[in-house]
Amino acid sequence: MELLESDFQVLDRESYTFKQLKEQYTGEELDQIKQVYKEHWQKWKKLQLVVAQSLPKDLRMEKPKIESWTNGWNLRNHFWSAYRDPQHPNQNACLAILLNKKQIQIYLMFQHYKSDERPGSLIRYNELLEQIKEWSTTITVDDYYIWPQVEHELTDHLSLKEFLADPEQPSKLEQSLEGRSFQLGKLFFKTNTPPAIEEIISQTLQELVPLYNALNK
Repeated sequence: MELLESDFQVLDRESYTFKQLKEQYTGEELDQIKQVYKEHWQKWKKLQLVVAQSLPKDLRMEKPKIESWTNGWNLRNHFWSAYRDPQHPNQNACLAILLNKKQIQIYLMFQHYKSDERPGSLIRYNELLEQIKEWSTTITVDDYYIWPQVEHELTDHLSLKEFLADPEQPSKLEQSLEGRSFQLGKLFFKTNTPPAIEEIISQTLQELVPLYNALNK
């Protein structure tokens, strides 16, 4: 499956709330916008299901959580999906895939929304930073980035290669967390997204699994 420029472009809007959109477009125009949005989201959903089925069965991640294209009041400004071990279905940590107007992200994250209602310690999650250097020797670090969760998803994140090359970067990252978490994963921009993206996603998720699994030991 290939991501086209239009898959990114559909998420590039000035307005996302239905209230604003109703003020700007006729009912027929808004219905068309919704239809196009849903078509791209259906492609996104299909991509997630293809990826899930391609993952090794022992990972047990064949049923990802696929966020809807709307929250009822707004069009999403990104499409998002989460992969979790079904033995830990509600834990805060997860592997995730996000598509916005700039890039696709395949990454490890800590879900802060309602985190006090789910298991998984933020302190323990951030302790994974101590394992990044050793873990990085098992992969090719090209296309990997690392960034604080508080950094906006459209910001240019720090490459993992730069992070590993500078001994001061780990402490800088910790200082920038602002009591939150870090995120780590591969980014592909709309100008250089490889074909057969489902294969890249599957490979990246499998590369990130050891860090994710370390939280469940």
